[in-house]
Amino acid sequence: MAVTEARLPEQLAGLFARLAPEAAPTVAPYLARLVSANQAGHVCLALPPAEARRLARARPLVGQPGEAAPLILDGARRLYFARHWRDEATLADRLAALAADTVPLASEAARRVLDALFPPRADGKPDRQKLAAALALRKRFTVISGGPGTGKTTTVVRLMAAVASLAPRPLAIAMAAPTGKAAARLTESVRLARAALPVPEEIRAQLPSSAQTLHRLIGLVPGQAAPRHHAGHPLPLDLLVVDEASMVDLSLMSRTLAALPPSARLVLLGDRDQLASVDAGAVLADLCSEQIYGADTLAWLQEAAGHAPFSANLDPLPALADCVALLTESHRFGADSGIGALARAVNGGNSRAALSCLDDLFTPDIGWGPEREALAAELLARREAYFAALEQGPAVAFAAFGRFMLLAAERRDVAALNEAVEARLARAGRKRHDADWYAGRPVMIRENDYAVGLFNGDIGLALPSPDGLRVWFPTADGGYRALAPGRLPPLDTVYAMTVHKSQGSEFDEVWMLLPGGDSQVLDRALLYTAITRAKREFRLCGEPATLSEAVGRVLPRHSGLAERLWATAG
Repeated sequence: MAVTEARLPEQLAGLFARLAPEAAPTVAPYLARLVSANQAGHVCLALPPAEARRLARARPLVGQPGEAAPLILDGARRLYFARHWRDEATLADRLAALAADTVPLASEAARRVLDALFPPRADGKPDRQKLAAALALRKRFTVISGGPGTGKTTTVVRLMAAVASLAPRPLAIAMAAPTGKAAARLTESVRLARAALPVPEEIRAQLPSSAQTLHRLIGLVPGQAAPRHHAGHPLPLDLLVVDEASMVDLSLMSRTLAALPPSARLVLLGDRDQLASVDAGAVLADLCSEQIYGADTLAWLQEAAGHAPFSANLDPLPALADCVALLTESHRFGADSGIGALARAVNGGNSRAALSCLDDLFTPDIGWGPEREALAAELLARREAYFAALEQGPAVAFAAFGRFMLLAAERRDVAALNEAVEARLARAGRKRHDADWYAGRPVMIRENDYAVGLFNGDIGLALPSPDGLRVWFPTADGGYRALAPGRLPPLDTVYAMTVHKSQGSEFDEVWMLLPGGDSQVLDRALLYTAITRAKREFRLCGEPATLSEAVGRVLPRHSGLAERLWATAG
């Protein structure tokens, strides 16, 4: 019988009572709390001293790190399910091993390649993109974090070219992302940057032309206990680039690291301030919680990249020293950008400044949106250009659809808005009351379907054709493919979507609906993520008091990963 999340604590309590009747009553009260913590994104449950001492005596159900027990309690009073403790420990060990490996490379050789790929800036300022690429030449593991428009994709394309240029043989390089949507966007961005590289064709040919999902890369298929690629059967790669790493949960990141051969390089890209993964863990945020460099690396970066970041050199250095580069200059949002100013205010926890940005009449790219009651009508009005483009083919229709999106914090608000829009379409005669499908219906895939090649988060548009309605989806090569509606996996209509589902996407104009009451998910990271989905215009629909509460609310995720990797040796 399948175990539902709601019944999991009850079924675990019953199992533990059979395994260890004396210890089970002590453990039982903590099972629901630990399951709830995992569902909220925490890897573990932080306990007060008295409770931790009580649980430590509940053997054999509770064990110390490294012991075979269903629950693990570590020395910092963190309670884990054994699987999560194992994933965290394995990931930390593999990352530490990668981070410890410094590639022997003369700074002069690196400087020649980097200077060709990163010409001097016109303003004479230090080039942080060049610095990040230099760091990746020196280390087998590099994390590059930055907000929207800071040049992460440009950096990684040139970085891959630099690694290939300095390698003694052709390299096997792959790019991946946690969702199909993010992989498609990475493919498009890299294709444009790749064509403009000032490198010989034999170097350009080594760079991947497309990205894939991490699930597909490592061969993780539903119903199978282990992925196709693992420590015993690693990926045939020299370099793996993972984009949108903030969306990768602990388990998937651990499996990805396990599938890499020990000699491979790994580069993680993402925005540490965005929402963390839906499942347990905040891996990217944990990895970017510090930025520390050793004296040797600082000297090498000065020679290879022309400058080096300031750092308080520690002795001994933590495991992730020399592995983190932060890109801080946004090329998308200039000094006069209201979106940029609002994102910085929210990310900095300054609700007063955020409200001032939204109220400023001289920043036309941001402001307050319509009232909740008017949203459905306004949303449909914003889609008129999209409906007018339906007969012009998928490329034109997708371009029109991507000009606007309404985001919401709560799934119930998204469902209500989508239903309200479709009700209006039915009253206007654009949709039959007794039919789900109609020309123009935008949909988002809810579950991965490897047979059809569609993945959670993929967006499709129902367009008319001589054979009836077909649902078109973007392909990795920049084209489109059509499928009959009956072939599709479970999906939702998507005139509006949650902020979580919008990760990996960008739209010209974004409106965000704030919740009308208490929300368990609305916080600073969610608001920042919504704002930074907008390229040209952002509107906030809701009450100023709700905005202030969100800006002041930070929902940290409990784990031991940052402590494992950033604690100094000894």
